[in-house]
Amino acid sequence: YKLHCLDYFIIHRCKFNNIAKLMDYTPHIWILDYVLCFLYIIVIYFGAFLYKKEKEKKDPDYKYFLVALSAKVFGGMGFLLLTVYYWGGGDTYTYYHVSNGFTEFFFQDPSESLELLFSDGHNINWDQYQFAYSHSRLLRTTNASFMIVKITSLVNLISCKSFVVSTIMFAFLSFLGVWNMYWSFCKVYPHLKKQLLYAIFFIPSVVLWGSGILKDTVTMACIGWIVYSFINIVLLKRKQGLSLFLIFMSTMTLFYLKPYILYVLYPALFVWFQSNLKTLITSNLFRAMLAPFILITILISSYFLVQKLSENAERYSLDNLEDTLEGFQSWHTTVSESKNQSGYTLGDMEFTPMGIVKKIPMAINVTFFRPYVWEISNASTLLGAIEGVVLLVFSLWVVLTLRLKLFALIFKNKDILFLLLFAVIFGAVVGISSYNFGALSRYKMPAQMFYVLALILIFDKRKKQQGKGYIQ
Repeated sequence: YKLHCLDYFIIHRCKFNNIAKLMDYTPHIWILDYVLCFLYIIVIYFGAFLYKKEKEKKDPDYKYFLVALSAKVFGGMGFLLLTVYYWGGGDTYTYYHVSNGFTEFFFQDPSESLELLFSDGHNINWDQYQFAYSHSRLLRTTNASFMIVKITSLVNLISCKSFVVSTIMFAFLSFLGVWNMYWSFCKVYPHLKKQLLYAIFFIPSVVLWGSGILKDTVTMACIGWIVYSFINIVLLKRKQGLSLFLIFMSTMTLFYLKPYILYVLYPALFVWFQSNLKTLITSNLFRAMLAPFILITILISSYFLVQKLSENAERYSLDNLEDTLEGFQSWHTTVSESKNQSGYTLGDMEFTPMGIVKKIPMAINVTFFRPYVWEISNASTLLGAIEGVVLLVFSLWVVLTLRLKLFALIFKNKDILFLLLFAVIFGAVVGISSYNFGALSRYKMPAQMFYVLALILIFDKRKKQQGKGYIQ
């Protein structure tokens, strides 16, 4: 009964005829929220300025610290304004609404709140909690939704339960993970600071979708922390204890939010580790003796990792994978038709291993190069079409310039191999499962960022081989 008048308007203008559909709850946003947000931003920038000033004395890689922070903050504000005033709804409303009630419950019953915080959503009787009313099924059936509710409720504790401030805090927390990944790449490629900055912080759709109250914002931060920690341990040989802790925490968070990311990320990291053996072990004889053992260990570890994740990842289990993909496609197709969003198709598809493999080239194409210009139907597809054209031109230029030398360059450079391996496999996975350009623009963010990073490194290696120096 507390629905805001704007909620009433949004609900009744929906084109759904299914009365049982879960409703989006529009947060109350007043001028005071924007004033409070402005004060939080001042505090964040003041602290960031002092931190940058201190760090830059010894580390020039912090030159773009405030620029990168600004990209995430503006991305968060852009997502907020589009969600509230253009799209008029979305998952972020539901997450915030339930999380806000959970935050209030913290003050009503701190001990039980802490128990809920460390509980599995499947084992909780949500009907007894007022804040979960009308969303108990969502919280009970998927740990991912409960996980993002937990994170948002904690963020609300420090953001005065303001939707605007919480969005900025999400953008800031995501920035921390992504920045450290950028910093670690700068240590490996110090001459490419500006180019790496563009790839990590200035892809428009990644900045937009990776800075709001969404699962994707958190997963991007986790990927950033894992890559940063891996480079720390394997290449830079620093902060091993902290890095292992960050890997563990980020892995567990991804496991609950989007476990399929781990299916692709960890095998790619294992390949990256194996390709770095030469820098880790200088003895040719010892490396030759150790290589078969490492290869067997990687294969066995990958198998048991997938098996272990499959046991607990429910719909992402290997046994249910075909049903999950079919369900994703059916749901996103329904959303496309009912909400007038932009869907796509890969043609008739058999949900068998061979049927999925046949669709991989088309899936990679749709992830990186679509929607095409003639498929533009709204602001989201316009942004995706522009990015697709730029990526297509850049990719064709690289392929036509290097031709067969491209494959030699990829397999010779361990970093490019890792980035492309993850980008291509993950791009194929999300391309096959999405069937909706709106959903795809969020799901493909890690693949898109890694793909652009790979293209930058390829371009740089080509310039170096030609003896023309590095890109300026």
